[in-house]
Amino acid sequence: INISGGAVETGFLVNRNGVVNISGGDIGGSFNAGSGSAVNLFGSEFFLGRAPLDDLTPGEPFTIDLRFSNLELSGLLVDGTPFSFELSFDNMFTELGRGGFFAPDATVTVTLVTPAPEVILGDCDQNGVVDFSDIGAFVGVLSSGTFLAQADCDQDGEVTFADIPLFVSFLLSAN
Repeated sequence: INISGGAVETGFLVNRNGVVNISGGDIGGSFNAGSGSAVNLFGSEFFLGRAPLDDLTPGEPFTIDLRFSNLELSGLLVDGTPFSFELSFDNMFTELGRGGFFAPDATVTVTLVTPAPEVILGDCDQNGVVDFSDIGAFVGVLSSGTFLAQADCDQDGEVTFADIPLFVSFLLSAN
């Protein structure tokens, strides 16, 4: 299961051999990761207890093996939503006020995801500014049928002749 937004209230269970990838959304209490399951969290920062996990390599999963009551795994998911799980192997409500269970043999990973660079519409040579040097790159993308987010000026998911008027307006407003 991939969770990238929305809200998961309470009572979420990942069974044996189940895999859940969480990159966004509000995950409520009573999150249960059963024996043999995998929970993979994707975000921009992570804390184990109050200590930041500073030594993460972007894009590489880091496994959290610790399980005990009041050990909190928290951080920010890719979509900016904060999360917090108690990595307890005890299925009781805890001092942190959340129920939940993470089996000792459940795999829990965190993966640091660096934010995607900002797309500047019209900046087809991708140098950070919209100017006349973008014209050649825009024409190249348009004529080749390839996709470049900077050339998709109307943001409809494709680069077509419909993007030309907006591209021209970006050029004129930038100069």
